Parts: sequence; C-alpha cells; structure tokens
Amino acid sequence: MNKTFFRTIALILALAMIIPLLVSCNSKKTAENGGGDETKKTNEDKEYLDDVGDTDEFRDRTFTVLAREDNMYGSFAHEVIADEDEVELVNQAVYERNTAVEDRFGVDINVVLKPGAWAQKGDFIDSFKTSIMAGDGEYDLIMSQEAYMVSIALQQLYLNLYNVENLNFDKDYWYQDIIKETTYDGKMFYAVGDYSLTYWEYLYVLYFNKTIANNYNVENLYDLVKSGDWTFDKMIEITKGKYKDLNGDNWPDQSDQFGYITCIGNTMDALYSQFELPTTSRDDDGNIILNVDQSKAVAIFEKLATFIDFEEVHIEETSSATTEDEDPLDKMFQEDKALFYPERIDRAHKFRGMETDFGIIPYPKWNEQQKAYPTHAQDGYSVAVIPVDVKDPAFSGAMLEVLTAESHRTVIPAYNEQALTYKYTRDDESAEMLDLVRENINVTFGFFWDNDLDTSNWFRVLVPQRNSNFVSFYAANKTGYERQLKKILKAYTDHE
Repeated sequence: MNKTFFRTIALILALAMIIPLLVSCNSKKTAENGGGDETKKTNEDKEYLDDVGDTDEFRDRTFTVLAREDNMYGSFAHEVIADEDEVELVNQAVYERNTAVEDRFGVDINVVLKPGAWAQKGDFIDSFKTSIMAGDGEYDLIMSQEAYMVSIALQQLYLNLYNVENLNFDKDYWYQDIIKETTYDGKMFYAVGDYSLTYWEYLYVLYFNKTIANNYNVENLYDLVKSGDWTFDKMIEITKGKYKDLNGDNWPDQSDQFGYITCIGNTMDALYSQFELPTTSRDDDGNIILNVDQSKAVAIFEKLATFIDFEEVHIEETSSATTEDEDPLDKMFQEDKALFYPERIDRAHKFRGMETDFGIIPYPKWNEQQKAYPTHAQDGYSVAVIPVDVKDPAFSGAMLEVLTAESHRTVIPAYNEQALTYKYTRDDESAEMLDLVRENINVTFGFFWDNDLDTSNWFRVLVPQRNSNFVSFYAANKTGYERQLKKILKAYTDHE
C-alpha cells in the first residue's frame, strides 16, 4: 500500500474523532431549545466559561473587534472570524468557538476587518488611533501585527491589562513566557494567548527534502534531533556537496540545486532564539538591561560568514512586496532545489501539494552544550490590546478571556492535531518534531520590542556583508540601543 493510502486512512480517522464533537455541539443547541435528552456539554467542558461572572451580565451586548483582513501578503482574519459553510477543520473550530461564546453570554461578536499587513500598517494604526483620541469607544478589542502594535508611540492608547477585570493570566491558555518578559513596573499591555492562532502558525522550523536526503544517503535527521546531536556544525557538514548546476551555465542561481536556501530578513531574525543570543536580560532588581554575549556573537557571525560562502548555500533577499505565492525560495523548495529551507510552520500548507516528500525538524542548536532547540514566532503574529477609551473594560476582559480559553479547548487542538498533523505533515516523526518545537518557544523583552529597540538587524546587516566584527558594530550602536531602551521603559513607568 502506498503513502497516499495511509494518509487517507489517517484523515478518515481524524474526521471520525471530530464528527462526534460536532454532533455534541448540535445536540447542545437542540437541548437548549427543548429538544429533550440530547447530549449536553459536561460541567468540565464549560468550566472555562463559568469563570467569568454571571452569564446574563453582558446579554444583548455587541463585542466589536478590530482585526487585519486577509490579503496578498498573508492570512490573518481566520483567527478571529470564520465561515459557517466552510468545512475545513480549523475554520469550523473558530466558528464553533465564536458561536459558543455568543450563545453562552447572549452577545454578538462583531469583527471589523481592515487592511493591516506590514505595508498597510500606517493606515491600520490611523484607523484606531483617530478613534481612540476622539474617545469614540468604537472598539472593545484590537488585534493586529506585533511588530507595529508594540510601540512607544502607541502604548499610551492601551490599557494596562493587569487592571482589567475578568482577565486571569495564570491560566495556561495565556503564554506565560510572553507575560513574564513583557511585564515591567507591574504593567502589561499586550495579550498573547490561544486566541492568537497566528502565533503558532508563525513559529520557525526547518524543512528538508526527503528525496534529496535519500539520494545523498543523509543520516536520519529525526534521530539526530532526538539524540541531541543536531547542531549547526552538523547541518553544515550535511549541507556540503549538495550543489548541482542543473541548467549547466556554471553560475549558481535559482535554477540550480542547493544544500541550504534562506532569505535575508525575518528568517534570519530567528537565529537570535535558535542560537540563544538574547539582547536583553534582567538584573537582580528586575530592571531590564542590554546584555549581549559578545564573544558568542562573534563566534556565530564568523561561522555564518563562512557558511554562506559555500557554493551549496543560496541566500536571497525577499520583501513584503513579494506575494507568498511568488516567493522564489518557496518555489525552489517546491521544485526540489534545496535540501534545507528554514521557514514558518504555515508554509507547510503550500508544500503539501509537492509530489516529493518533505520533513520538518527544529533548527539546529548552536552547539552540543545548548540543551534545547529553541525557536520563536515571526513578529507578524497578532497581539490583542484593549483601547483606553473602551466603554466597559470588564466586558472586554471577559470576552477576551473566554475567547482565548475556548480557543485553547477547540481551535488549537484542531490546528495542531487535525489540520497540522494530518493535513500538512507526511509522517509521524514530523508531527513529533512539531511538538518539540512548540515546547521550546523563546521570547525576550528585547526581541518583543525590537521594532523600537532596533536590535534585530544584526543578522540582516552583518551576515550578507560577511562581517564578523560584531564587537565594533555593537560598540558603534550601543548608545542608540540604550537610548531606545530608556524610552521603552519610560513608556511603562509613565503610563497610569
């Protein structure tokens, strides 16, 4: 029997598990309408909703969320809104989540979608900034891209979430690493939890082409990861000897085969976490300070400068002006022209149409002394903020809490176990690797605030230049980093 047969069986089994849940939800509605003894949700199932006060407290209210719409640069709206008639599993989970909250509290969820990709950030910001400054109370919640929502200039427009009733950040559906890192002076303004589906989709992994690996008798990569031997040096060793001049013009380009392809940009930013090179830390008094291991940074940049000069490595700059469908590096991987390709998890949905099998593993550790395989989410994921002009903060808090909790119960499992495991990955090992990736997410204050702190350009600037003189580069820019960090911390302390 072939692989397609087994994948088909796996999908059937997944649907078999989902159908009873759908029936249960329909039975719940029937029972509430006088349908008799049909199955109802157990107390355990609805416990997450019972944590938020009287269910009649917000009846007949409208909860208005401002969010990004899907466009040529990516998919965003699917984490907050869904089509009732779309049978795709994650869409159904999002639809059922929203319906469950609406039914339970007697509210209407109104999602206002506006262009909000990086190229449209100015217009998106102006759309809510003008409203807040006028005190319109137009939005109960705003969700959009972390890279521009986390801002010194905008933080005054957001409520300190620790002062908002009905939010319980001790729950595991809130991401504790982000809460810990972004809390300062007893304040936190950005909520990231299971309501932000894009956080999971934007995690970085390493794709590999199984056909190329088999053709060169590459050792089992999954076993290397499990044994702890999957290091950057090991990847360099495997990458060597994989270049082929497929078009015969003696000039390496997109028409040829490489051992490793990558872009200059977001993918390189992931090296901060993957090689455990944080830009900030906290001193004994809890103060946030710049703290960079410069000797380690020098070693990293020296090795990267050598690595990208190998003929087996193809590095290319891509920009937000390039649609994902036309991304030249995606196209190269899909055409079997690369053994290794670091990218976000959500790229897997594009690769599922490949005839060639691919696998997913974490990016390699810097060295064997590094214990984990850390990663982080590209800063295009959604953060949630509550505007200072909101009419009823407790209402916003309650709805954000239950939507996040219900996402934890239904949406994330649908994405991780059904859509991702059965739809995007092609083997059990890749699914196991994804579990490992999700267990080792790395977030630091410095990277969360990088759009203002401006430290993430190190890899983007130095690597293409083959410049390993990090000490000189850092010394020339340190004063600017310190000035920006003071401004960021002042934005916390000055906020009421």
